[in-house]
Amino acid sequence: MEENKKILMIIGMEKQLEQTICRAANIQPENALVLKSVFPDISQPYGDMMRDIITLVHRNKAEEIWIVRDKYEQTADKDISDLLNRNKDLSDRMQTLEYLFQNCSPEFPYGSIDEWLSPSENAAEGVQKSVAAIRQHPLIPSHVNVKGFLIENSVLTEIETLNKNGAR
Repeated sequence: MEENKKILMIIGMEKQLEQTICRAANIQPENALVLKSVFPDISQPYGDMMRDIITLVHRNKAEEIWIVRDKYEQTADKDISDLLNRNKDLSDRMQTLEYLFQNCSPEFPYGSIDEWLSPSENAAEGVQKSVAAIRQHPLIPSHVNVKGFLIENSVLTEIETLNKNGAR
């Protein structure tokens, strides 16, 4: 790892994940910028998360962006819509939102509220899509290297990512 290279890591909320990644990749903590999110997927190219990424890259002169997901993290929150639907007040609101998702494109880029609330079916797919979204964003400098990783048992594995045309 280059001595003073700044790396922006977009990670989940798991405890100790930042330290585990720094150890596994031999990154000095002072060179790591960390953006935590419940699901570190980039679901909207002009949403809040992308704005945070752009700001951190430019302010801190980050040279790399890593999207790192624990291989098994999404299973804990997979049924979020079921939890919301159990609450009567929220259930009624969910029906209204479902109507908007189905009838107000492109404001709602997903087909349903469940699709919007849920993470990618598998962690690798979410990382691949996020890497592609960041690489294609016009405000991310072309010299910034964007990589995707899965972590399992403190071992970082870089995953094959999609190119600009969506192919591997």
